[in-house]
Amino acid sequence: MFPAYQNYTELYDKNKLLTNKTILAHGCYLSDEELKLFTLRGAAIAHCPNSNMALCSGFLNVKKVLEYNVKLGLGTDVAGGYSASMFDAIRKAVFVSNIMKINKDNEEGLTLKEAFRLATLGGSQALGLDAVIGNFEVGKEFDALLINTKASDSPFDLFPSDTFEDIIQKFLYLGDDRNIEEVYVAGKPVVPFSSSV
Repeated sequence: MFPAYQNYTELYDKNKLLTNKTILAHGCYLSDEELKLFTLRGAAIAHCPNSNMALCSGFLNVKKVLEYNVKLGLGTDVAGGYSASMFDAIRKAVFVSNIMKINKDNEEGLTLKEAFRLATLGGSQALGLDAVIGNFEVGKEFDALLINTKASDSPFDLFPSDTFEDIIQKFLYLGDDRNIEEVYVAGKPVVPFSSSV
């Protein structure tokens, strides 16, 4: 469409649109040179695995993007996907990464811990807000969910032998709004869910 440019990254860069305020969705087909330019300019990628799979538009090689230290967060892109759930984005990011591993594009898949980081601190870094939000460091705004893993209608079961990590994994893989009791934004409760216990 733009024959004067080798790719869209060059088009954006030459027209001063690739900056530390730029967040581009998907990025499934970025070359090594383009990823280097993303890093140099401080541009970010919003990984939207649900949309990519729903549209059959490709898989983002998250491990490769992270090797280039490109700012990377998770997105939902409901215009192309079918879920606005960040839980779904976390799950799909792991699944897509495992597909990349099966296809020998990567030696290792994305861990659930890495995907959770992309949904939290990674997203805040992509937005340039990581000094304010993204984790529970002292001095940052308190954005959090109060989770009840023992809700009576919880979609998963707990067992006495479950470790803390087991419980977190069960919640991230299987949990949903039935487990969320409260939502906090900037330290204030904004959605008090009624307890189902």
